Amino acid sequence: MFKFDQGAAHVIAGDLRSTFSAVDDAIVNGTRLFGSIVETAKRSDLPATESQRLYDSVAAGLASVLKGRADIVDALKRVTVLKRHSNLEPVDLGCANPLVSASLPVEEQPRATVE
Repeated sequence: MFKFDQGAAHVIAGDLRSTFSAVDDAIVNGTRLFGSIVETAKRSDLPATESQRLYDSVAAGLASVLKGRADIVDALKRVTVLKRHSNLEPVDLGCANPLVSASLPVEEQPRATVE
């Protein structure tokens, strides 16, 4: 069994929440940017080859942000597994559990295992 300090665990939980919020804000802002660029390019005399390069660049940036978010989700899953095998298993840290479906009753939710 792992032994974690409860205060440190709450800090990590808060940092995870704020990280997801910041990344989601970046996705919203990037999507708005992409829309603005498409609208501007459509109204201009920008050649299709140039607008395509611009679209590809913005889309690649957004894809990177989405990939980064997926990596943070994976880290959250790992933290959840570690918590379940620690002295903090019964402690509610205020994070949604990414390993289970919200539609299942608590007693029917699957348990993660340490690999």
